[in-house]
Amino acid sequence: MQNELVGGICAEDVLHYQDLARQYTRKSINPIFEGEHSDGNLSLLPERLETAFKIGIAAAPDESFSGYQYGIWGGAIDEQGLLPSMLLLSIIAETCGGVAMCLHAQGVATNLILQSKKKLPFTPLKVGLCLQEGLCPPYLGTIMFPDKDMPAKITTILEQKNDHYIMSGSKSFVYSMSDTDAYVVLARVNETWGCFLLSAKEKGINKTDVGVRTGMRACCVEHIEFDKVKIPLEARIDDENAREMVIHAMGMNWMGMAAVAVGIARGAAVAARKYAAERYQGGAKIEEHAAVKMLIAGAEASIVAAEATVFALKNSLLTTLTDLRKAASVKLSVIELCSRAVTDCLQTFGGYGYMEDYGMEKRLRDVTVLKSAFGSPTYLKQLIFDIEKEGSR
Repeated sequence: MQNELVGGICAEDVLHYQDLARQYTRKSINPIFEGEHSDGNLSLLPERLETAFKIGIAAAPDESFSGYQYGIWGGAIDEQGLLPSMLLLSIIAETCGGVAMCLHAQGVATNLILQSKKKLPFTPLKVGLCLQEGLCPPYLGTIMFPDKDMPAKITTILEQKNDHYIMSGSKSFVYSMSDTDAYVVLARVNETWGCFLLSAKEKGINKTDVGVRTGMRACCVEHIEFDKVKIPLEARIDDENAREMVIHAMGMNWMGMAAVAVGIARGAAVAARKYAAERYQGGAKIEEHAAVKMLIAGAEASIVAAEATVFALKNSLLTTLTDLRKAASVKLSVIELCSRAVTDCLQTFGGYGYMEDYGMEKRLRDVTVLKSAFGSPTYLKQLIFDIEKEGSR
């Protein structure tokens, strides 16, 4: 049984990833929630994320870190598939979706660097991905042709000036760890996509925090403006057309967010069962009440369906429009299922579910943010339709 393959890795390795995530959660994440902190004591977070780099959970562009290969979205996904990263994210999200989102955002940006297999002008540690402009990621027309108005061209552009580029434009809702060292920027170069690695300290980069958010407060989210930023030619990390990297980044983003949503919902179900087994009403534990049974059972059925949907794509390469359509469908359906599951679990607490004391309102806030993060349901439906239409031509 230990040698049975599961999504490109053996069952023993799957257990190893699960155990690593649980140990990290128990030792590093759970203590953040000691005391009265509805989103955790975020002043402790930088130290706990540093631990994630040390033990190899956080992916890193620096090959001296074990996360270079085996962290979340590290280089090993080429051989092992998406399953290990999705397992790590879902287990960590059982305790805190925001911490999982930090590690996910770090991994997506890191993976683009690793996929390029190019020598870097410098080696950062913390990186963020700059792709989205405005309220939505690129639509299909813009994915195909970044310079076309379909429905809006990519406005972050680079012009080559002898031995360097000049970048101008802006990116929205950039998720990352705090104190980011660098950004992986997907932008327009003439009529094609380009991918560039920029130091966060480059002159002309202006960052604005988006401010107080509903959920995912453990993860930094910024709007970034590029004001005639000078970039050396060697900072370009694609092979003259980064469209496949755009598709890869978008698909990986959605698969990771879906895995985080599964973890949030699973954590809510565990909390609901525990509460129902301890709380009495009318002389009996509330787990004996039919209404509570229906709520928890319905939630767990939704979680099973969500898990099956996510892990069905564990071997996807995320390089084609077909892969992108499937990833968009996963995000759309899974987060809806998980949102319903969290809501059902919260209802088992009655009015207490909306109080900070039990952590359920945090789970509801976090999964609600995931509904619109990097693509609202309306955007996803349109993209799914357009890709299917394009394939039928």
